[in-house]
Amino acid sequence: MNYKQIYVAANATEAYLIQGLLELESIETSLSGEGLSIATGGLPTDVIQVELLVDEKKYAEALEVISNYEDLLKQPAQDDGQSWECEECNKVNPETFEMCWSCQTIRMTVA
Repeated sequence: MNYKQIYVAANATEAYLIQGLLELESIETSLSGEGLSIATGGLPTDVIQVELLVDEKKYAEALEVISNYEDLLKQPAQDDGQSWECEECNKVNPETFEMCWSCQTIRMTVA
């Protein structure tokens, strides 16, 4: 099986989330770099990016799953319009989050 990089996750949490979404569609994945968090000590979590690899034969199908995931992230997290966009990475976060789920940047503005 030939693996091809399809996504670079901001951290291991995001990598495992996407891996789960792909596995729900019967797309086998491999992660590269998720074990490096031990070696970084006190460095911020966004320093440790994790690569997701998929079989070349399933690449197009996996790309669609990831595209749907990214589209979902662009939508407001709550129907009441109280979500906020991270000033650092532009990801949408629920109103109750004080820190961005993606890059762990502290919320700068109050809604």
